[in-house]
Amino acid sequence: MPGDESFFPPVQYSPVWFFLGLGIFVAIVIWFVAVIWFTRKRAVPPPPPQPFAMPLPDSARDRYLGFIDDVNAGYRRGALSYSDAHHELSVIVRAFAAEARGVRAPYMTLQDLRDGDHTALADIVEKLYPGEFSGRQESPIEVVVSRAKGLVSTWR
Repeated sequence: MPGDESFFPPVQYSPVWFFLGLGIFVAIVIWFVAVIWFTRKRAVPPPPPQPFAMPLPDSARDRYLGFIDDVNAGYRRGALSYSDAHHELSVIVRAFAAEARGVRAPYMTLQDLRDGDHTALADIVEKLYPGEFSGRQESPIEVVVSRAKGLVSTWR
């Protein structure tokens, strides 16, 4: 009013409005970050390395055939039990696959071998399992030795 010299302080707003505005601002920032994050182009992982396809030298193949003969001789002498002979043959054919093709066979289960399309190796390992784990003498050791030799001789 004219002539009234009294002082009127500014109107105080409720603190709720400040926090509501701050919340809306934070929600908008989160929205932009989420849109950018979820619509970005993701890096495509590189394909797994393929096993090398270098031919195995005959000397290495002969070395594994010698290992198989050593297991057979050890079983014949009585130094290895039926179960131990099967276990040793399994280790030998798996190591051969690792050296010949780069297959991580020593670390793979039978199902991994089948899924990895290594059926010849998986068949031999499957034939070795009963003798290796149960110790039952289902077939003569010569049969298993000849299967292992066949794999080492023919697998390329």
